Amino acid sequence: MNKIGYIGVSAFFLNFIVLMVININMWDGDGIRDAGLLAYPIFIMIGILFFGKRTAPLFTLASIASLIVLVYFEIQGNIKPTIGATKFDILIPIIILLIAAAAITYIVAGNIDKHLERVKNSESELRKNYDLSLDAWAKVLEFRDNETEGHSRRLVELSTQLARALNLSEEEITYIRRGALLHDIGKLAIPDNILLKPGPLDAGERKIMEEHPVIAKQMLAQVSFLQPSIDLVYSHHERWDGKGYPEGLMGEKIPLSARIFTIVDQWDALRSDRPYRKAWPVEKVLAYIRDNVGVVYDPDLIEVFLTLVDSKHGQ
Repeated sequence: MNKIGYIGVSAFFLNFIVLMVININMWDGDGIRDAGLLAYPIFIMIGILFFGKRTAPLFTLASIASLIVLVYFEIQGNIKPTIGATKFDILIPIIILLIAAAAITYIVAGNIDKHLERVKNSESELRKNYDLSLDAWAKVLEFRDNETEGHSRRLVELSTQLARALNLSEEEITYIRRGALLHDIGKLAIPDNILLKPGPLDAGERKIMEEHPVIAKQMLAQVSFLQPSIDLVYSHHERWDGKGYPEGLMGEKIPLSARIFTIVDQWDALRSDRPYRKAWPVEKVLAYIRDNVGVVYDPDLIEVFLTLVDSKHGQ
């Protein structure tokens, strides 16, 4: 018997026993009173709505069985008859009413299920469209910033892998994925002569460049579904030693998502060609990252990341 079967059988006996207790003991220990009959359709409706429409026959049968047993006890003299007590000759219309109550509740529960399914499908479609829009934004950022092709995709993939290795929830991983796609969206407001400059930036240019996380936060602040991703976008240039920007946060004061992404972003940046340098070999990048543990990177996260990278590159 599957889980639903066990729930259904349990619900049947629970409904049966509760109805018996209500009608025998609640009303002075006598038999069924008119008020006690109200419990039957109520229990059927509550049961179906709570356990699902597939349990409608079980709850209906439990109510009918309870009613028949109580009437039988009355006729046999096991419980004291009372004014308004139910006899076998009027059981049929009562049973019909109970079946009608079950049928109506079944239809209502079915409509609720269909509505919830439509809502679920609509929400899923909406999220899919959101993510497709973010992918398009990421492409625009790559073209604007002269990033290597696939940079955003690699960042999303590696961030997701690291987050899963850290046992983060799927919801948290979704927020990290979205933040990874939009991490540099603030650069859309940076002038081309600074953003596309092939050589090192001077002090003034660097100050302008370092405003892009602040601009990104302002851009995303009114987008409700991106609120949980703002921490990554805003803080991914912070350093473990507190010498990063825009706020100079130190250690675990830096949001976890940003600490994760800082490692991934640095890894991919050093492994990719840039106008002013060639991509570094894996060994050199790993040495750089190890040298900056506790300086730029969270030491605990680095251990997990290096294990992940070593498994991919056979180090």
